[in-house]
Amino acid sequence: MASESNKKLYMFYVLDILREDSDENHPLMQVEIAKKIQQIHGLETMNRKTIAANIQALIELRYDIIQVNNKGYYLGERELEPSQVTYLIDAVFSSKIMTSKQSQEIAKKLSGFLSKYQRKQYNYIYKTDEVSRVDKTQLFYTIEEIGGAIEKCKKIEFDYVRSSFETKNNLRKKYVSPYFMTNNQGKYYLVGWTDEKSDFVNYKIEKISNIKVLEEDVLLTKKIKGFENGLDIAKYVNENIYMFGGATVKAKLLIENEYVISYIEDWFDKNTRIYKED
Repeated sequence: MASESNKKLYMFYVLDILREDSDENHPLMQVEIAKKIQQIHGLETMNRKTIAANIQALIELRYDIIQVNNKGYYLGERELEPSQVTYLIDAVFSSKIMTSKQSQEIAKKLSGFLSKYQRKQYNYIYKTDEVSRVDKTQLFYTIEEIGGAIEKCKKIEFDYVRSSFETKNNLRKKYVSPYFMTNNQGKYYLVGWTDEKSDFVNYKIEKISNIKVLEEDVLLTKKIKGFENGLDIAKYVNENIYMFGGATVKAKLLIENEYVISYIEDWFDKNTRIYKED
């Protein structure tokens, strides 16, 4: 028999499962909720009747629990809605006084208000500076689609805007193995591999449209010459500070004004060696 103290916690167990594992696209049946509670808390006494009673109690406490016919229940309105979390995380990533680690930690806490499915779009973003100020609706939809493709290790195709002397909005179809996303200098970028150039390419996400996740698997980085141990994201971002394509080279620069050193350190931090010569 369950103790009285455990019974008092049943309602909170049900709420936690609904908050973490359910949303509009992922309702849970009563038996699924009971099974998850058993797996997490070791309670075998929670049957469908008990789950139903606790869900009703939560509804009476004004929690927005919605029943979908023959599909189960999900937690509707939350303390913070997905759109609100999106903008708060956007603001965190935009901060120039936070490190990448600090931004990721705060973003993780904010995404805790969402279900595990809703927060997946933030799992594949690596902060370097700040995010774009373009149309957020399209931007974050694209990010969500790219994040899903990265998680499933699937290639994507999309239209990409390229400007030239002749045209300003020339759309070109791209087929890419997506690896990660980063925000740099106020813009979001997708880093991936394209067979067209047989190289890594950086795409500005705001210029991506009509994205489609393909059934074809991505090219694994360990199969690329020179990347047998995988892609070091931090190293890649540090070597591509403007997110231009092309080979990375070591350069020797002549510094005529010593005060320039502080700007070099701002960009490259410990990845430079500064010394006097002759």
